[in-house]
Amino acid sequence: MKNRKTVIAGSIIFLLLAAVTAGGIRYNKIQARETERNQIPVSTKEAVILMEAVGTGKVQAGNRENMRRLAIYKNGKPVFEIQKGPSENQVDFEEWYLTAPYLSRQLVNVSDIYTFFEKYAAWTYIDYCENSLFIESGLSVEEEFSDTGKMTFLIGQKNENGNYYVKEKITGKVYEMDSAMVETMTELKPADFLMGIANLVYLTTIDGLKIHTKKTTASFVVETDSENNQVYMQEGKQEEKDGFKDMYASLLSITIQGEAGKKEKKGEPVLQLFFIRNTDKLKNVEISYYPYNQDFYLIVKDGQGEFLAEKEAVDKVIKELDEFCR
Repeated sequence: MKNRKTVIAGSIIFLLLAAVTAGGIRYNKIQARETERNQIPVSTKEAVILMEAVGTGKVQAGNRENMRRLAIYKNGKPVFEIQKGPSENQVDFEEWYLTAPYLSRQLVNVSDIYTFFEKYAAWTYIDYCENSLFIESGLSVEEEFSDTGKMTFLIGQKNENGNYYVKEKITGKVYEMDSAMVETMTELKPADFLMGIANLVYLTTIDGLKIHTKKTTASFVVETDSENNQVYMQEGKQEEKDGFKDMYASLLSITIQGEAGKKEKKGEPVLQLFFIRNTDKLKNVEISYYPYNQDFYLIVKDGQGEFLAEKEAVDKVIKELDEFCR
């Protein structure tokens, strides 16, 4: 029997590569960089990675590999939060999710994530300011590690050098920290961290898929053995394996292209997908696409509509589904 983790990892690679093969994961407009004067601005995650340390001292928070949570608060409200928690796609496995400011958890693109965490595991400071007046700004950063627990940095006012006073909450120690570093580390944009695949449900975790478009209503049964070999059936008829996988991969080609301003649904959905899981340890998933404007559809996942998909991309997938299911 194959190693379970190897099988799961292989299925993930297949799904992502298949999505590209089926038409390509479109370049995410949320993460797109506008080229100006031959220079491409970096995302907030990349800016942290590329940030040079200023100062000789370090406030050690924990081991980067043991980081569990990173959150930024403004006036007590979380404006950014990522944390490690139970996977929505693998049993007995944990993954990184954006948990604020969105209503629903969003899978994090973990490329370079531990390089990114390196900066947060050790804040650099210019000087230790024992008797300095500290005035809270309402901005703070919380970090949690499995080995050292939670550490909170309270961001204070700027001093005469243009740098920030930063207080470590537990010890009460106040530090002078470089303004550019503090601003880079506290102005993270959630959209820069999104994995961004709208219909990311691993094929190996379902035993049923229901599809509804204006032209098509279809139900598929997926039979999976202990080796993760699968058979795909529609109305008692076995589907050709590669054809079904190509169809499924086309669903993964739909990516999040922006955040919805107006989140209410209007009209009837142009596409509805219902994924039935093959274990009670994972929940079923329902995803629908509603008209939004001339360029986008509203993605509604399990009743929550927060993000947009490109109309052209969804219409292309609908056409492929109609042709496959007829």
